[in-house]
Amino acid sequence: MEGNTRNLTFGFDIGIASVGWAVLSPERIINLGVRAFDKAENEKGEPLNLARRLARTQRTRLSRRVMRLKKLRRLLRDHGLVASVNESEFVTPPRSKHNTSNDPWFLRARGLDAKLEPGEWARVLYHLVKHRGFFSARKSETADEKSEGGKLLKGVRGTANLRAEKNYRTLGELLAKDEAFKAAKRNKAGSYANSLSRHELGEELKLLFAQQRALGNPHASKALQAQVVELFEYQKPALTGEAMLKLLGKCT
Repeated sequence: MEGNTRNLTFGFDIGIASVGWAVLSPERIINLGVRAFDKAENEKGEPLNLARRLARTQRTRLSRRVMRLKKLRRLLRDHGLVASVNESEFVTPPRSKHNTSNDPWFLRARGLDAKLEPGEWARVLYHLVKHRGFFSARKSETADEKSEGGKLLKGVRGTANLRAEKNYRTLGELLAKDEAFKAAKRNKAGSYANSLSRHELGEELKLLFAQQRALGNPHASKALQAQVVELFEYQKPALTGEAMLKLLGKCT
């Protein structure tokens, strides 16, 4: 058998809906053909596994956020800001038009100029680490404003520019005080105008720690800041090299 195939050339043309093949000898075409099959796409041209992939991504994101917040609650308890790691310690009471003292946005703005009580400071840190803004490492999304990532980046640039134009020190102060955000502080109905930059929120976190230290808050040490910032900034690196090769398997 080995002698019969030694001088043969096998060619394949692999597409998303067909595989063309040919067997050639030095003198002639021995055989050729094509195997066609249905595209792995729905009627919109989207991959059939898109819904599963999006659901899996959402589960992963939520799982990582749960773990991040659990670590933060333990950290704040160990530093004496709260009595327990029960999530109820950090849940913001329902907002009232006449009482914004417990609103984390209000506390984030006030924390720039006034010393916060331990419970208030814990609520500010929890709010920042829980809602840490948008970050994307995909260069393609910068140019493609029609994609979801592109729209988010456009919104991020918009809020950052607005903060700079109106001379607010942080995004938290912008959203707490500016009239444009009184009706809603979150994106609604497919709008990305209120998207926030993770980088700018990280700078706000560091500024709040510096201001609270200057105001005499005993729970704003540089050691605690380093640990909170590490939780805030943690991003699982993209798969490369050996980590990617470990996911490869043999074709069945």
